[in-house]
Amino acid sequence: MNNFTQKINKIFSKHLSEEPGDMVSKMNFKDDLVVGESGEEYVKNFLINKGYSFISDNKDYRYDLLMSFNDRNITYEVKTDVFVSPKKDTGNLVVEFESRGKPSGISVTEGDYYVYYMPKLNEIWNIKMSELKVLIEDNEFRKVSGGDEGSNTKMYLIKRELYKNYFKIYKT
Repeated sequence: MNNFTQKINKIFSKHLSEEPGDMVSKMNFKDDLVVGESGEEYVKNFLINKGYSFISDNKDYRYDLLMSFNDRNITYEVKTDVFVSPKKDTGNLVVEFESRGKPSGISVTEGDYYVYYMPKLNEIWNIKMSELKVLIEDNEFRKVSGGDEGSNTKMYLIKRELYKNYFKIYKT
């Protein structure tokens, strides 16, 4: 295991319990932010190792990472799921669309790609944002509420096994 992976695992460790039924976020916004930014860093380095150049990160709703490949700028929306693991896995990919009564996530992002990073499965799932939006429009995915206390975050649950052919999947 390299130093970067060890650092990520240390950050995620308090959120990666293996208790049965412990699939609900008990994090607060600060914890979410640390986990999210750590996942973005991991995905950034993953893309750099694939030949992309890092341009900048972004701290608003528009996107998380701005990368360049073959002289083309590409933006990424990165989501990190620290709750799924080989021992506890609902089989879902979670896509946020509303939080605190306002559009959020996929409803407002301007990212070119949606990246879903699952560190305990050592997987990165990647899809063009336009294709993800069509996938959601064309299907009646289950909608759930959750997230940080008081956020009333609304999300689509996409069964990974049923829709994996829509995604490019990388083992990390």
